[in-house]
Amino acid sequence: MFNKPHGFAVHGGSGINYGVIEIFRNIRQELIYLELVHRIDKETSGILILAKKRSILRKMHENLRNKKIHKEYLALLHGHWLKKNTIINLPLLKKKGINQKKKVCVHAQGKPAITKFKVNQYFYNTTLISIIPVTGRTHQIRVHTSQFGHPVVFDKKYGNYKIEKKNISKKNTRLLLHAYKIFFLHPKNNKKIFIIAPLDEQFKKLLKIFSKKNNFYNF
Repeated sequence: MFNKPHGFAVHGGSGINYGVIEIFRNIRQELIYLELVHRIDKETSGILILAKKRSILRKMHENLRNKKIHKEYLALLHGHWLKKNTIINLPLLKKKGINQKKKVCVHAQGKPAITKFKVNQYFYNTTLISIIPVTGRTHQIRVHTSQFGHPVVFDKKYGNYKIEKKNISKKNTRLLLHAYKIFFLHPKNNKKIFIIAPLDEQFKKLLKIFSKKNNFYNF
C-alpha cells in the first residue's frame, strides 16, 4: 500500500514519462513482478495498492469486479450537499471535447455508475463528505458531485476553477479529494485488511481555512 501524494500520475503515458509504478519498479528492482491493483486520478491523493505476484493481482481484480473491495473517499464540496442524497445512480460516458481531451459526462448511453454519500460536516458554504464509489468509473466521484451542483473544491476539469483561482493563492489549489479508507480480505490467507491513509498537511490546512467563516473565500 502507498499513500499517493496529489499531482503524481499512477503510471507513465500521455506526455508523462513516469508514474508511481515506474518509480517503485526502479526502487524495488529485486522484485520480479510489480503491478498496480487499481488506479486513482493524478490529482487525487490517497491509498494505492500494488501487487508483487500475478496470482494476487488476478484475485484482487476479481474481487474488484465482484465489489468485494470497499473504498471510501473524503472530499470537500462546494455548497451544502443534501443529506437525503445518499445514493447517486447516473450512467457515465467518456467523450472528447473541443480540445480533444477526454472528459466524462452523464449520458444515457454511458456505463452504469453508482456512488454513495454521507455528510460528515457542514462548513460556511462547503461540505466535508464521505464517498463510497460502488462502481469504479473514470472521474466518477467528480462528475457525480458536479452534476448535482456541488463539485469538489479545486476541480479544474469539472468544477469552478476559473472563479476559484481569482480568490485563492495558486499554491493552495490542489483537488480536495482523498482516497481515505479501504477494506478487503487478503486473497492468499483471507485475513481482514483495513487501511486508513492520513490526510496530507496541505489538505488539513485547507480544511481549517474553509471551516472558519471569517477566513472563507466566497465563490
